[in-house]
Amino acid sequence: MTTTSEAIVGFEDETEVLIRRLICGWKDLDVVSLVGMPGIGKTTLARRLYNHNDVVGRFDVCSWCTISQAYNRRKTLLELLGNLVPLNDNTRNDDELADKLRKHLLKKRYLIVIDDLWSIEAWDDLMRCFPDDKNSSRIILTTRQDKVASNTEVFSAPHRLRLFTDEESWCLLQKKVFGEESCPPQLEQIGEQIAQSCRGLPLAIILVAGVLAKLDKDEVRWEEVAYGLRRSCIIAGDKQKYMDIIELSFNLLPDQLKLCFLYFGEYFGNGVKVRKLRQRWVAEEFAVANGLKSAEDVAKDYMMELIDSNLVMVVRRSFSGKVKTIGMHDLLLEFCSTTCIHRWDVGGSDDSSSAHPQSGYEIHRLHWPKKGSSCSHSLITHSLPSYDILNKRNLLFDCNSIPSHELLTLKVLDLVGVTLRSASYIQFLINLRYLAMKGNFEEDPSWLSKLKNLETLILEGSRRLNLSRAIWGMVSLKHLEVTGKPAVITCDVAEFETYPPLEKLQWLSFAHLPGGEEFQKFVSKVPCLVKLRCMVDEPEVGRRCIRLPGLHSLNQLESLKVYFLKRGAKRLEVNFPRNLKKLTLSSYQLPWTEISTIGRLENLEVLKLDSYAFKGRQWDVKDEEFQKLKLLKFHSMNIPQWNFSDMSFPNLQLVIFRNSQLETFPHNLENLPLLKMIEVRKCNRSTLRSAREFERTQIEDLGNHEFKLIIKSRDEESMSEDEEELGLTWQVDLELRILQFVFRVLLVFLIISVAVKWADPDPIQFII
Repeated sequence: MTTTSEAIVGFEDETEVLIRRLICGWKDLDVVSLVGMPGIGKTTLARRLYNHNDVVGRFDVCSWCTISQAYNRRKTLLELLGNLVPLNDNTRNDDELADKLRKHLLKKRYLIVIDDLWSIEAWDDLMRCFPDDKNSSRIILTTRQDKVASNTEVFSAPHRLRLFTDEESWCLLQKKVFGEESCPPQLEQIGEQIAQSCRGLPLAIILVAGVLAKLDKDEVRWEEVAYGLRRSCIIAGDKQKYMDIIELSFNLLPDQLKLCFLYFGEYFGNGVKVRKLRQRWVAEEFAVANGLKSAEDVAKDYMMELIDSNLVMVVRRSFSGKVKTIGMHDLLLEFCSTTCIHRWDVGGSDDSSSAHPQSGYEIHRLHWPKKGSSCSHSLITHSLPSYDILNKRNLLFDCNSIPSHELLTLKVLDLVGVTLRSASYIQFLINLRYLAMKGNFEEDPSWLSKLKNLETLILEGSRRLNLSRAIWGMVSLKHLEVTGKPAVITCDVAEFETYPPLEKLQWLSFAHLPGGEEFQKFVSKVPCLVKLRCMVDEPEVGRRCIRLPGLHSLNQLESLKVYFLKRGAKRLEVNFPRNLKKLTLSSYQLPWTEISTIGRLENLEVLKLDSYAFKGRQWDVKDEEFQKLKLLKFHSMNIPQWNFSDMSFPNLQLVIFRNSQLETFPHNLENLPLLKMIEVRKCNRSTLRSAREFERTQIEDLGNHEFKLIIKSRDEESMSEDEEELGLTWQVDLELRILQFVFRVLLVFLIISVAVKWADPDPIQFII
């Protein structure tokens, strides 16, 4: 369960009107256009509509894409499809992607958001993908251009967003500066003047709030801000005037944080996972360890400072409140570009007015900017000093040649946008700290072991890789992430015992690991893992239990996802680490009685059960089990009867049923003091009926008006990281089931053929 950006202030009346347009009215496909100047809140309002409870349950499938000024057809199609179906392969051409999108939307009531549309040509191209099946499908479109909105009109007239009133402006400013607290009386008058100076533009209000939040709460400092705004003579609609506000916020940032902000704006823009951004900052040495904190913790602090300054916006949070994805407004992106070009002297001038404070510090990165490209001979490189982030983009080198001295200094190499056929030349880039690649390259890339400084390795969309000879030599590795097929990692390679433990490795996903005693050897080499996603073999034939020997020794492990290939086990003999907070189990098919091993974990907060992890007619939870559990998710599970006492699940806040069956909700579920929400997605009628009855009891009988029931019949939105990994396990499980099915069909066909031949031995007649 994830949440999007924080609730907005204002537009309550407009929200009600627009919701009625989305869920009522025409059976024909209709377009609801939101039109207004930059920074007025079009995207924020669209996201509020997209995630509104009344809208969520109305549509079968929903998806979101952001266009921006330069329309990239392939990127847009991949974004729309990626929110609807898992995409393990993006090598299809654009027409195939468009056809796949259209076929997926056929006969479904869909909601599509097209954010920041600039051109009529882009609209005409996309519109071919949206079938009209006369089932009340809707498209929300945001644009700053009236002519674009007019040309996309079907039935509903374009909705032009108004500026905030003075009251709404002051309300938003207070919320952003003080949160739930009240504004001190001595600051109210000057605060209202500051809000009025923003002339009703939400973006300007938010940015000014970021400045005020960093200042002392006294009248003198606030008067200085008010004076600066009055001197700028801010006029809504004049872009340069509120660019001055952005610069005011930017100038308050520490020098190193300015570098992080501009880097994010230039290389990521509309949205990025915070984990990826922090890794890049660490690799570039923007975030450096000090005596008290690691480089990763410093990067987290930088991220929160940018969020608190309102220079970046939270796009998605996890259930626990952690920021997962952030984005940046177009005006801030434009500020980043113009600042990089004009504010800093490209030649590294010593002029204090133009030279960056760290102009002597060089950043080296190589990044492929185009999505879906193919490369086998040359690459576009970025080899940039920190004061020249936009230039020098056209330095080419041959993949088969020995890299120049300049390329040997590369620290960041991001080639995810390129499908590689060979990557062994990268072994010469010995100073790399961050490497991201995509493609079906060598099955055994042992050359990776030569990258002794590598901290982050991301391999996307690869076939089954064997990293057994590569991983143990990467002594600096902190983060290994594999998507597509899981990477095989074994301990039977030569000289395994001579390798030192990978004491810096904290994140490993997605790996195919050996079971039994070899699993214990593996665990001994990765003592500091914090997060592990893996598929495990069980070599001991005939055992009726599941074992992961040595797992308990991973004292820092907080998140574990295990897909076990052994079926039909009767016992769970696993000593889980005591600090484990998040656990996902898939396809174990254990009896429900074995779940007590998990229920006794003292720190477990999130439990996800997938694909018949447990089975049986009844789950009886013992007293005082799952004492700290906050989130419980069932995915493709059949729970005929679920019983527990008042002594269990005292901290449970959210229960999710996805493609699962539960005949009746447990009676004691309504007595859980902290339960806030139940989400039901793609479940059978009995589960839906029980969920609605439970909602009625909570609200009408118990007066719990804060309780929420979310029913989603639509396909998946953009998948979380765990859901993507679960998708991989479903794929493996599906492949096994398909093989079983094919075998059974062939066996039946063989039996029938033999029976027919036996009944009529005439070979000619038999053939006919």
